[in-house]
Amino acid sequence: FEAKLSEGWPCWAFSNHDVRRVVTRWGGANPSSRLANQLIALLCSLRGSVCLYQGEELGLSEANVPFDSLRDPYGIAFWPNFRGRDGCRTPMPWNGDEHAGFSSVRPWLPVSAEHRAVNVEGQLTDRHSVLNSTRAFLHWRKRHPALRWGDIGFIDVPEPLLAFTRCCGGSRVFAAFNLSPEPRQADIELPAGARQIDSVGIL
Repeated sequence: FEAKLSEGWPCWAFSNHDVRRVVTRWGGANPSSRLANQLIALLCSLRGSVCLYQGEELGLSEANVPFDSLRDPYGIAFWPNFRGRDGCRTPMPWNGDEHAGFSSVRPWLPVSAEHRAVNVEGQLTDRHSVLNSTRAFLHWRKRHPALRWGDIGFIDVPEPLLAFTRCCGGSRVFAAFNLSPEPRQADIELPAGARQIDSVGIL
């Protein structure tokens, strides 16, 4: 995409209301909170504007909505081969109550038990939660012009690793991500004079 884009400013989103939530799509049935943290950091490190879909900042996985609770016509018509889009459209879990603080009555779609367990209220008091990690990363990102406005240069590393630099004037950031569940190694030659001057410390 960057190679084809001569000028312009992209807008990135990993999730939306029409696709399975990204931690499930990329992490499988039982994604870890570490993957959720890494995907937030990756999305917010790419060149361009960022769209966080509601619930990504909590690490929400795809909800398993039973057939009798489906609202999406496509899910109803093509069940069970295609379960529709309702699994990414369930209410925001604000607390651990029956309807997760979203409503005092039964909402349009049910709130899954897995989502109630990672609600906003509970995550606010856990400094290692995905929500607080997201807040910390966004705060850190604001201090680095390279991540907000800089150019991007990709580094040749073997998949599933992804590495790139972001540069804006005197602000430079090197970012590397391992998109597999296993440890990986790669020989990467950093730019001359590169040194660690800051660390996110949330992943």
